[in-house]
Formats: sequence, structure tokens, C-alpha cells
Amino acid sequence: MRTINDAYLAVEAHLSGHMAEPTRSAATAPTAEQAAPATTTTTSATTTERAQHDAPSFVISALPAESFEALLVVTSWIGEVLVDDPPYLLEVHLYEPSECWCRLELVPDAGACTVSLTVVSVGDKPAPLLDDVRDVWVRHLNMPGAFE
Repeated sequence: MRTINDAYLAVEAHLSGHMAEPTRSAATAPTAEQAAPATTTTTSATTTERAQHDAPSFVISALPAESFEALLVVTSWIGEVLVDDPPYLLEVHLYEPSECWCRLELVPDAGACTVSLTVVSVGDKPAPLLDDVRDVWVRHLNMPGAFE
């Protein structure tokens, strides 16, 4: 799978005019002590220099209206609302995990709600990794006692 991902990144870099990062062969791969902790990635994520999009990113076990309200509460803890179009669209300026613009698109899904994320950098600062932003949302939504 890694070979396929490396090939995709090389083609994407070639088409966009950017140089691809060199891939490591098995002989030059880092040892377990040198390797960074593993993170989960999804195959639907797309990334450019400033923006990252993941559809779907996570699921909330509630209908869109209730999910939207929960996301508004979490937004008050980690950022501020810029645009809200209940119950399907929320755009926020996040301060956690680091400053960025985030768009959440909610889609009903059989008694639940699928959330897609878009993360864009603010100013000259690089945007946080989409996985980190997703993890912040999920951690706060799953906080014990937060929505009881």
C-alpha cells in the first residue's frame, strides 16, 4: 500500500509542478526507535499546500440538528463561529490544536450524521494536520459528561 501511496504522491507532484519527496527504500527505512508514532490516515483525504479536505472524516451518532448543536458547543471551547447554516454547515476559526480555518459539512446518514472536514491555514502559519484537527473535535465530542 505504501508503494501505491508513494506513486500517487509522485504523480500528483508531477502534475502540480512540485517536486515529490524522495521515497525511502526498505534498506533506508528508519528503525522503530527512529520512526515517528503511527497515525491513522484515510484514503479520501486531499491536501494542497494550504488546504486539507477529508470526506467523510468522522460520524456522530445523532441526527444533523443535534450533531450541529454539539459541534456549536465544542466550537465555543476551541474557537469561534464564522458562518453557521444549521444543521448542515459550520465554518469556524479554531485556536486548538493550532490556529486555522475549519469547515464542517454535516450529512444525514441513517440516524447518524457524517461530518466532512476542510482545514485551511491562517496567514503565513502552516495549518495543523487534518488528523490532529479531527482528533480534537472527536475528543471534545466524546468528553465524559459534556452532553448529558
